[in-house]
Amino acid sequence: MRAYFCFLLLLCRTATGQVPARPPSAPDDLCTIQGQVFNAATGDPVKKANLNLQRTDMTTEYNSMPVSYTTVTDASGKFAMKDIEAGKYRLLVNRNGFITTSYGARGPNRAGTTLTLLKGQHLSEITFRLTPHGIVTGRITDDEGEPLSYVSVQLLTWRYQQGRRQLSYGGGGGSTNDLGEYRIFGVPPGKYYLTATYRNQSYGVAQDRSATPEPEDDYVPTYFPGTTDVSTAAQVAVPPGGHIQGMDLKLNKFHTVHVRGHVNYTIPGRQRVMVYLMPKNTMMGMGFRPNQTDAKGDFDIRGASPGSYAVTAVLNEGSKSYQARANVEVGNSDVDGLTLNIGPGVAITGKVLVEGPEKPDLSSVRVMLQQREFLGMMFGPMSQSRIEEDRSFTLPDVSRGLFNVNVMGLPPGYYVKAIRSEQNDILSNGLNTENSPAPLEILISAGAAQVSGTVKHPDKGNPVPGATVLLIPQEKERKEQQSYYKQVTSDQNGTFLIKDLVPGEYRAYAWEDLEPGAYMDPEFMKPVETKGEVVRLEEKAQKTVDLTMIPAEAGALPQTQIR
Repeated sequence: MRAYFCFLLLLCRTATGQVPARPPSAPDDLCTIQGQVFNAATGDPVKKANLNLQRTDMTTEYNSMPVSYTTVTDASGKFAMKDIEAGKYRLLVNRNGFITTSYGARGPNRAGTTLTLLKGQHLSEITFRLTPHGIVTGRITDDEGEPLSYVSVQLLTWRYQQGRRQLSYGGGGGSTNDLGEYRIFGVPPGKYYLTATYRNQSYGVAQDRSATPEPEDDYVPTYFPGTTDVSTAAQVAVPPGGHIQGMDLKLNKFHTVHVRGHVNYTIPGRQRVMVYLMPKNTMMGMGFRPNQTDAKGDFDIRGASPGSYAVTAVLNEGSKSYQARANVEVGNSDVDGLTLNIGPGVAITGKVLVEGPEKPDLSSVRVMLQQREFLGMMFGPMSQSRIEEDRSFTLPDVSRGLFNVNVMGLPPGYYVKAIRSEQNDILSNGLNTENSPAPLEILISAGAAQVSGTVKHPDKGNPVPGATVLLIPQEKERKEQQSYYKQVTSDQNGTFLIKDLVPGEYRAYAWEDLEPGAYMDPEFMKPVETKGEVVRLEEKAQKTVDLTMIPAEAGALPQTQIR
């Protein structure tokens, strides 16, 4: 999620032009950092490692980008940075042959410890221990032993997505060459399922005109050691720096079906529309099949295996994108007669209202629409609008569907108090654009709250650096929306600060180690639910709460079984 909003930030910066200059800090206020990078397996120093220090406490104004600093380790693995502005930072290091690591992280894909630099501070003895990455190699052939090229080979692992624990991409991947060989590098230590998915390079948009049609068979995703059912797949254990060889797979063809239909559209000047068949409740890209309508608007998607899918028709025209979507169940026979109607986009208008007498600068504020049901892929440009001088905004040609309304770049201390379209509560229910909705009223308030505190060890009582601090909303309508969950890590002193919070009731937790997204799974939260501190935030509240760290083993789920 954080990466998604960083993308939005970059997108809007491009649209708004130059970044305003910041006043320089006095020389005596600037900070320094120094330390050393080691190989975790051998203990040897790591030279030529790249370090990146990223500012994390910048305001969310769209005309400003996060500050970052870089340096490289010397022959003895040592590094030093100078002339750094005071603030909060994350420090990352990467080196070919090792897993990219954040300072203080307890494993891959973990946030690490926030570094808080006070004016004039000189921070030394920062130590990194980089884990060598693993490598997985093998060969993919067909049922006659012929090599298959362009096969996507991926390592899957358990991850949380939309509050559920499921197999997702996580160990890296690659594609086979002309010999059917693949090599996956940069693999973090762990246990994985290896899957291979064949992609005929002309299969997606090409229309079948065979004089003698071949049998309706196709390669389907196959898991090591050679099964199409993930419940019977074998896990692959990759140790730090390990090279797992001989992970060969033979792909067999199975009976598949067609999904056919027609796209109606009234947008002039276009003859073709892209149509995508995407499995529901699976990771992005698994079973994804693109197609293109013919001159009559008909489409024929081949190679579909049984399952639940979403069929999305997309017509992109310059900066505009028009879409239509339908859900479909695929069995053992062809699906015919689907109809998708792409109409002109609807114009969404509205106004930003400010509660109170203040007149904040809203020139950096953007109103954006995000599809409420995220299928793992964005189609076409994103709908966004700047705020005019009279605080009005217009989003032209918005596609039909259900959207979340995001307001980005609010001034510090402000939050979105309400979004309404006549009597509809858009914050809770989303914006349905199937019928032209009434103008939006977005109410913002300068009453944002903040929470600060210290994370302490449950036995020793000392401050804990690098703990994951999370505020979980308790209101039902907010508990189902990830945007209301606020997460930070404690700094090197064990302290934390979360600003610009929406007033309401929360529970505050601190974990020694937390798998990303796990907090939205009720089964994960059940054993630790009472360990959180209740925090009730009124407008402009500034509360301090000390949290007791939940040890890693206390927040772990039992080994998940594939069903």
